[in-house]
Amino acid sequence: MPDAFTVLIAEDYPDFRARILALIEPLALTCIAVANGREAIDVLRDGSQELHLLITDMDMPVHTGWEVIEAAREHRGEALPIIMQTGEGKYSYVRRRAEELGIVLIDKPDVDALLIPAVRAALDL
Repeated sequence: MPDAFTVLIAEDYPDFRARILALIEPLALTCIAVANGREAIDVLRDGSQELHLLITDMDMPVHTGWEVIEAAREHRGEALPIIMQTGEGKYSYVRRRAEELGIVLIDKPDVDALLIPAVRAALDL
């Protein structure tokens, strides 16, 4: 188990990104917060930074969360845990795709209640 865990957070809305950071702050994780899919993919491609978890939004400018997940699998492998938080989680096609990809899906209205347990489970804390 690493001494410190690093989490990549991809969320285009600054207020919601700040909310996610505030929620996970008590876990003392190192966070890399980015504002769009392109920035997230750049971090994923750069192997100099170890990552232990990806938290991504689905709808973002430049590249979607699905494209970020694809890049994560390509550059970081299948073992990297992924949590997608989205306002579209109520749709069956979104839930089905998340299930197919083996990622945790959290509907944005449930982030306050479900994010910390999901992060703890993903990092085995």
